[in-house]
Amino acid sequence: MKTLIYTSAIVALSVFGTASQAEESKSFSQTYDFNATGSVSVENINGSIEVSGWDKDEIALEYVITADNEKDLKRIEVIIDHTDKDFDVEVDFKSSGMFNWGGGSGEVDFVLKVPNKAKLNSIDSVNGAITIVGMHSDVQADAVNGKITIEGSSGDVSADTVNGKIIIRMARLGSSQRIKADSVNGDIAVYAPADSSFKLSSETLNGDLSNDFGIEVDEGEYVGAEMNGSYNGGGASLSFDTVNGDIEILKN
Repeated sequence: MKTLIYTSAIVALSVFGTASQAEESKSFSQTYDFNATGSVSVENINGSIEVSGWDKDEIALEYVITADNEKDLKRIEVIIDHTDKDFDVEVDFKSSGMFNWGGGSGEVDFVLKVPNKAKLNSIDSVNGAITIVGMHSDVQADAVNGKITIEGSSGDVSADTVNGKIIIRMARLGSSQRIKADSVNGDIAVYAPADSSFKLSSETLNGDLSNDFGIEVDEGEYVGAEMNGSYNGGGASLSFDTVNGDIEILKN
């Protein structure tokens, strides 16, 4: 049976700043037993998400909620829904009135440590950066306004953002791995081991394409460019697209 924890009322409460520009904040920290190969999801609205993998069958969750005033602070609720195999975190901004749904200040910044073989099903932020480090299983990250950085991954990766840069640094590329990234307004930079084998499909409408692996760039007659081909006999599947931005595939 799932345990549902509502953390709108958190013990630690602090006020800082000047009298004219005070901020209210709440902080939370807890560790949960967790299956090494379980699934993790985090959905944020305003604020950053940092996830790092470690060699423990536990999840360590920390977050800080900040708002301009106590009224706005009380409107922000973090919902944690978990079993030993599924761990879901979601932020809810309560309405402050019939004609002010979703208004007011506030953001939540998350820091999680999870088993490095856990699957990151959905790490999402509407307004905020996402950083993921040291995961050996699959990773999916999505942002609307925010940079996505994925470092030291060795599983499948999917990253999408509307406004922001995407950086992916792979620890290794196996023959069956799939690496996919899409951005509307932002560059994509991917780092792969020099001894990788992969098939590449990439294109941009307004931007430059480049790589360290000798794959030819096909410039469009008027706009756009494509960079498609295989390296070292093919293997992993790499797919990257951006509308306004550069794409570069670099050696680690």
